[in-house]
Amino acid sequence: MRCLTYPYPIETLRHWYVTPVGGRSSELDPGELGLNREAIVENTDLIPFEDRVLLSRLEGGSSRPLFARKYFRIVPLDSSKPDALSKSPLGEAILPASDNETDRIKVGEMVVINSVLSRVHTRGLPAIIDRMIRSRSDSHLLDVIYTKGREQS
Repeated sequence: MRCLTYPYPIETLRHWYVTPVGGRSSELDPGELGLNREAIVENTDLIPFEDRVLLSRLEGGSSRPLFARKYFRIVPLDSSKPDALSKSPLGEAILPASDNETDRIKVGEMVVINSVLSRVHTRGLPAIIDRMIRSRSDSHLLDVIYTKGREQS
């Protein structure tokens, strides 16, 4: 049952959450995505500080390939981050004040928080893909994958 105190984030598909952007805060570092701690507990399966998520706009999402996109670390907002927490009273997403990856996302815009790849079984090919996405050094890792594939053939 959905929490009435924190209507966001809304899980639309398994491990996909939709929420509006509540604002930006200098209390968050680049690569961090803040969500109200209570809203995380009530409405998601996200694990703060552990899960890495992809962030995209609900309307007109990113056309960049998966391995070229940036992961964000989920940060629970509580009284230790009062500025960020004040902008997420209903479970809205809070973006870092300065982050090149989120410059085009506007306050009030609906975003998708995708944690599906945080749930990938980390052995074999999924581990290689996961490392490739996390490191963002795509050309080197693509060479590694190509070389491993040729060695196994």
